[in-house]
Amino acid sequence: MAKRNANGDGSIYQRKDGRWCAAVTIGRNIDGTQKKKYIYDRNREKLRAKLLALQNDIVINDGYVRDDIITLDQWASRYLKDFIKHTVRVTTYDTYDTICRNHLFNENISKMRLKEIKAYHLQAYMNTKCDMSKSYIKKIYLLLNIFFDSAVKNDLIAKNPMLGINLPRSNKEVKEIEVLTVDQQKVYIKAIEKTSYRALLITAIFTGMRIGEILALTWDKIDFTNSEIKVSSSIKETRIHENGISEWKTIIQSPKTKSGKRTVPISKILAKILQEHKNKQSELAMSMGRDAFNKDKYVFCSEIGTPLNARNVQRAHYQACIRAKIPSVGFHSLRHTFATRMIESGVDIKTVQGWIGHATIQMTYNIYVHVQEESKKAAAQVQDDLFANLF
Repeated sequence: MAKRNANGDGSIYQRKDGRWCAAVTIGRNIDGTQKKKYIYDRNREKLRAKLLALQNDIVINDGYVRDDIITLDQWASRYLKDFIKHTVRVTTYDTYDTICRNHLFNENISKMRLKEIKAYHLQAYMNTKCDMSKSYIKKIYLLLNIFFDSAVKNDLIAKNPMLGINLPRSNKEVKEIEVLTVDQQKVYIKAIEKTSYRALLITAIFTGMRIGEILALTWDKIDFTNSEIKVSSSIKETRIHENGISEWKTIIQSPKTKSGKRTVPISKILAKILQEHKNKQSELAMSMGRDAFNKDKYVFCSEIGTPLNARNVQRAHYQACIRAKIPSVGFHSLRHTFATRMIESGVDIKTVQGWIGHATIQMTYNIYVHVQEESKKAAAQVQDDLFANLF
């Protein structure tokens, strides 16, 4: 008895009329017999390509779906699940999932058939996103491009319609980076002097480390002998998607780029503050039992030895701003403040880039261009003072 082909398996043979034929099992009839799909071509290799495309159709919805009726949301859901999920970071996948749920699957265009979607449909859709930030518009654009490019590669469509659209301009006002002045920095440091978050907030403002990097910092990453911190991981709260269920979890992950893994020098002042903090933590551990307290050896933990929550750290930062009577800038502004002070002090931009972990020096230039402009003004004043003495 001939062995039955598994669902989706195909066989190729040549007919008497010279044409090549491929048969693919696409399911079962009511009477239990195999339901087959037959495709033909004069060229065997072309037929094989058609067969692979048909098998892709079968994969899409765990069964046969004609490529001329599959919709954008069907393909996007399948591509996210089968092609993307196991190749990107969980945080990246969550970003893609969020974009789809909030900005794509609830739009009419997502219910259109892939083969019907033209560039003008996508342009009209993208134009409705102008109230978003430039970076978020670009994320939506790039994700759509991934979906349509993959559809081309999987023989679902002949051409990527995203190639025919223009990225719309954002109408959202670009928020200037917030940086504490030297005087504001002084009163901020004074305001956190008696708080339990003092060492953490001083570390932020003296190293430019991100909040996730600070929370993931362990004592073995601080080298008091050479006065440096090795940044190698970050803590982040994100949604984990498994078996159709999404739940928030705290994860530890490595930096996105090689530049994220870096060594940051620390001043004698910060080293002293961290050493004092370590001594206090050790005393607290002794009183609670070393095995039970801060078993992961985080530099910054709660008073009962558990990992800190980013929201609590941000709350402590905002409370410090209020006590200091300065603008309630975001926690990330401490990072900007550190970089600004370094550039103002004459540290070259390449070195600053390495310390704060930017992927490219252009990124550092773009963010801290305001410091460069102030330096130009200061240089112009020096010229005025110099030239004035010549008359």
